[in-house]
Amino acid sequence: MPKHEWLEEGRGVARPMGTRIHLTVPSVLATGEKFPLRVTVFGADGLPDDGFEGELRFAESKGVEGLPGCLAFGPGNDGMYRLDGLRAVGPDFARVQGEIENWPVVSNPAWVFDDPPYRVYWGDLHVHTVLSRCHPWSCKSPEFCYLFARDAAHLDFAAAADHLRGIAWDESHWPNLQKCAAEFNEDLRFAAILGFESSHKTGMGGDNNAYFLEDDAPYFWVDREDMKGNAPAVPLEDMWRFCRESGKTFFTAPHHTGRAHKYRAFNNDTYDAGVEPVFEIYSAWGSSERRWNEFPLSNGNTDEPAYFVDALKQGCRYGVIASSDDHTTMPGGESRNWGAAFGRTGLNGYHHQGLAAVRTGDLTRGSVFRALRGRSTYATTFGRALVDVGLGHASVGQELVLSRSDALRSRREIKVRLSPDSPGGGSVVLVRNGEEVMWASYSPKRDVHEISLVDESNVDEVAVRGARHHPDPFVVYYVRVDAGAKQTHWTSPIWVDVG
Repeated sequence: MPKHEWLEEGRGVARPMGTRIHLTVPSVLATGEKFPLRVTVFGADGLPDDGFEGELRFAESKGVEGLPGCLAFGPGNDGMYRLDGLRAVGPDFARVQGEIENWPVVSNPAWVFDDPPYRVYWGDLHVHTVLSRCHPWSCKSPEFCYLFARDAAHLDFAAAADHLRGIAWDESHWPNLQKCAAEFNEDLRFAAILGFESSHKTGMGGDNNAYFLEDDAPYFWVDREDMKGNAPAVPLEDMWRFCRESGKTFFTAPHHTGRAHKYRAFNNDTYDAGVEPVFEIYSAWGSSERRWNEFPLSNGNTDEPAYFVDALKQGCRYGVIASSDDHTTMPGGESRNWGAAFGRTGLNGYHHQGLAAVRTGDLTRGSVFRALRGRSTYATTFGRALVDVGLGHASVGQELVLSRSDALRSRREIKVRLSPDSPGGGSVVLVRNGEEVMWASYSPKRDVHEISLVDESNVDEVAVRGARHHPDPFVVYYVRVDAGAKQTHWTSPIWVDVG
């Protein structure tokens, strides 16, 4: 589909937010590696603006060679530009900087390694299209979903995860989603992932998304009255059973678990470590990290043990992702989730939409899928911050087993490496067994922060014992970064199993 055709589909349906220039570079680079700078000029409607004119002048940029003096914006490029041939020289860090009309413009940060241990890719796994039949005044086609994600927002992967009730409405909907996932998936360029949203009433599992590796996977549907509506009385276990019996490679992820009117409590047996490796901790609807947080859930928070921290205390082993749950079909955009026609703005939704970061070797659907199933992930409200956490030989999403004589039983150093994507300083919070136990601040003066958080408690005294889903003793840590501009980042946990 030509650029101008898919852009026309979205005109006039997003809340005006002003012009924004979006610069991105790969988040992890090798010393000497050549790479592109991608640029999108977003207009007041949240879409690429072909009519914007001006000149972006590049300043001296850290760790980068090969930048021209400027980039001229004007008609004929559909608001999207690409500069090839830049070179990463580091050391350690790279970032493109410039200004337009005295307005500073910077790219996301990049880490530069002689031999990169992994790459970081960015995506949105929770996008609704018009096939969901839920917000027809603002949703767009599945084709628009993937084109916007790949070409405008510069995402590396995405999933159109429509509501089952919308998919089942018309027999052409699921084949359309299958076709789009197959057509837009392209190794080393963009990973398109097939998925759907399966909702279940309180006590039945709450809201969950399912994702498939294969394009010919089926969608779940039970043709009876209790499957209809936005809170079907069908157990989540039925959906898991269906996906297993399909013979396809899949995983599921819960979201909005703490929402008052349709929550998922974790003090029961509804949990399956084999099929639900990650937890959507944030979207434009709010955060389910903990009961009291900076991003309350739309329609209110429950007082039940229905949050990420409650799941950890019960022995659930989730990594974390964030996504938009976007109902304007603009993944990776920064317009309000609930923007609508004629400038009308809904009552709910946060400005930041949420992104999932995966750490893996290369950009293929299989590689992204393995990273998600392996919990090699972290979550951000929107910015492409770089965060790494290590404890002993374990990193995000991994497990560490202690012997009786292991020195880590009496002293555990959690090492955090951080390059924020927002101006100003912030704080790093260490969460142990669902409780905040340590804090450290950082200033904006450094590009790469190396922070050490030392837990000197006796592991036998602080270990969780008898948890419903992991009765053997363990300690679990994760890090939350509270950054500037209301940006927040969460790492997947590290589990310490106490032998």
